Amino acid sequence: MPHTATAHAKLLVKLHGQASRMIDLVTEGFAIGRKADNDLVIDDQSISSHHARIIKVQSVFFIEDLKSTNGTSVNEKRIERHQLRDGDIISIGQHRLIFQDISAAEITPAAPSIDMDKTMVLAGGSQLQGLAAPVARLLVTSGKTDQMEYTLAKPVALIGSQEDATIRLTGWFVPKAAARVTRRGLQYSISPAERTKKVLVNGKEVVTQQELKNGDQIEVAGVTLSFFLTPPLRTQPR
Repeated sequence: MPHTATAHAKLLVKLHGQASRMIDLVTEGFAIGRKADNDLVIDDQSISSHHARIIKVQSVFFIEDLKSTNGTSVNEKRIERHQLRDGDIISIGQHRLIFQDISAAEITPAAPSIDMDKTMVLAGGSQLQGLAAPVARLLVTSGKTDQMEYTLAKPVALIGSQEDATIRLTGWFVPKAAARVTRRGLQYSISPAERTKKVLVNGKEVVTQQELKNGDQIEVAGVTLSFFLTPPLRTQPR
């Protein structure tokens, strides 16, 4: 039986070439496809007439691929049927849908402040048993970058135009270093890299550093990004 109870969920919809928008998942079935009878219509020939659907079983949401031609992926893995959890990124062609479990965000306590980098070098090889680091992603909702989404795999991710930046900004007059996203333990934070460029989180300026939470909207150097964090998972001991 599924172990995640979801009472209230939303879908952040980012269709290629369009502004992002939020949709409440209030029905038992939410159809996605090219035809007009779908709940979410995607006018794209690479999308099947009835491509996928999100269904609610009791208090848990699943996404099902409806034998589409080009398939459906969740967190970059092709799926046929998948239980959705907070922060999951659904990919359908060039389009991205972010599942947000609102009730989970309201009732889940903050993760403990644990420095994973230090834990890995404890004497005798002692580590946090079975605790995997969270997976953070940035989804570009507006502005010019070299990709539509990024996985933050390193402790520090630079946002800017220089060649080694994790999030490469493109266009005229873009700063080489605009901001930095830093991971310490299980938490992520953002800070400005240059005083001349403002960094906003949910419309408020970041002066020094600010912790990032699931669904936060980041604005920097003419680019808007959505921050999504998949909660750390417990793995079975060997």
